[in-house]
Amino acid sequence: MKKLFLFISVFLLGAFVNLSAFAETPNLLDGVVDKYFRGKTLTKTDDIAFDVAKRALDGTQVPFKFTTNKKYKNISVVVEGNPHQLPGIGSLALTMHPKTAPFTFETHIRMEQDSYVDVIAEDENGKFFYNQVAIRSAGGCSAGVTYDADAVLKEVGSMKVLHTDNRASLFIKHPQHNGYQANLSNYTGLYILPEWHLTSVSITDDEKEIWSAEFGGGSTAENPIFIFDTQKIKGDLKVIAVDTQGKQYLNKPSLIN
Repeated sequence: MKKLFLFISVFLLGAFVNLSAFAETPNLLDGVVDKYFRGKTLTKTDDIAFDVAKRALDGTQVPFKFTTNKKYKNISVVVEGNPHQLPGIGSLALTMHPKTAPFTFETHIRMEQDSYVDVIAEDENGKFFYNQVAIRSAGGCSAGVTYDADAVLKEVGSMKVLHTDNRASLFIKHPQHNGYQANLSNYTGLYILPEWHLTSVSITDDEKEIWSAEFGGGSTAENPIFIFDTQKIKGDLKVIAVDTQGKQYLNKPSLIN
């Protein structure tokens, strides 16, 4: 009996160890650097701080928020575990160009599987810094959608802009198709919706840019939200957004909170 108990204990311990190893989220930063920052040396920094849930309930809408205290000219967000039309590791959600420090940014991302999300920042001297956080979620990139083309085309590009003195929020209607989503409303058989997402957004205040970003794929969620710190806002904010179809979208006057 003692031998049997010992055998069961060893078996369960081994299974637990294997399960723990299997469940560990792989760190694919080297692949991300090779794909998007080849030849660059990245230094880890605690200056990039995250405010995220370690497990997201919906892989299509994963809240993502970070803050930096130092001034950076470029900040990129890469989801390591997401597929991308270009070969290599990870999907570049967006690269933004903050104009102020400290800088806090919020959005929602898609996540296909448990993954590290990397924030990689370049300072004014061309030095690169990073920090990363592991988030558990799944199915956000390949989730099937019920696609009503008429409804989407009617609303796509409509925006709402809110702001206080030093903080702005942009809400924009866009399906953000990443090229992996099945159209569940196609009754003649499933097919994959073609890639169609934002490529750039620029926000200006009195003709002066206060925030802009380029998008590397459909890793930002459908109908994206961008909330960010900025310099003191003087007037109405003007937004220009462009997508992969070359369509340009403009906003109506912003609302003051």
